[in-house]
Amino acid sequence: MNPLRILAKRATMGLVTSWAVLTTVFALFTLTEDWVLSGRIGAARFAGENDPEALAAIRAEYFAARGLDRPLTDAYVDWLGNMATLDWGSSLSTGEPVFPLVMNAAARTAAYVAPALVLAVVCGVSLGVFTALYPERRVGSGGVGAAYLLFAVPGFWLGGMILSLTLDGRLPRSPVVFDHLLPIGLTFSALLGGYVSYSRAHSREYAAAEFVSLVRAKGGSGYRVAAHVLRNAAIPFFSMLFTEALGLLVLATFVVEVLFGIDGFGLLLLRAVADRDLPVLLGGTVVVIGVGVIGNVVQDVAYGYLDPRVEMG
Repeated sequence: MNPLRILAKRATMGLVTSWAVLTTVFALFTLTEDWVLSGRIGAARFAGENDPEALAAIRAEYFAARGLDRPLTDAYVDWLGNMATLDWGSSLSTGEPVFPLVMNAAARTAAYVAPALVLAVVCGVSLGVFTALYPERRVGSGGVGAAYLLFAVPGFWLGGMILSLTLDGRLPRSPVVFDHLLPIGLTFSALLGGYVSYSRAHSREYAAAEFVSLVRAKGGSGYRVAAHVLRNAAIPFFSMLFTEALGLLVLATFVVEVLFGIDGFGLLLLRAVADRDLPVLLGGTVVVIGVGVIGNVVQDVAYGYLDPRVEMG
């Protein structure tokens, strides 16, 4: 299939997915109990305000400020149109324009996610292929054990222990370490185990194949043998690379940014949920869907280059 047709097909699927997800989020935040409004009503009553008209005025002001003082169908159509045109309005909690707010938060998250992802892929694939080709080497088995240990240790526990040591004064609090190196390290540890496991498992299928024996018989170096094995194992591994990483990255992002107070994408979405900040939440949802669509397009196109026998459609 032509890459342009793949792009058009994925874009269409992305639009349908975006509509379904945005509609679900809008319904969840407009048809369920509003805990922010309940908190304001409760605070007014605690202050001694029990007049029904005054409480009704608080409700009316709250809904008017959020554009929900009209039929939900009208509000839904307007919200959906704003999402499509990237006119995401202003945050209901801070008043800042939503589009630059979400983009800046996503860029801050990418600053530690991208290096961690590259390191995890390079180290995980290298270690997985090495242990598949040389299972008797202690270096490989030790590396696999260390990767699985890092994967098994909860990121929130490890990060919390480091923070506690810092608060006790046992470790110095360096901005470079806590704003960059530790977030990269925790995200890297969350991804590494999966990449090692998948690359090792798929490489084992080809480690004893005839073409590997032929390359070795011709005097091919270990690097050349590994390149042949990885090329054949690349398609199933590449399928995991994006789908597995996206789920793990979402979890790791929330943990890292809450622990270290990083004003990134995960912390922004958590605050939006707590404040019922619908514009920010819908804008963040569009970004997540966009990343998913782009990743699927890259994955489909890459299949054809990794193995020309694969029909990209």
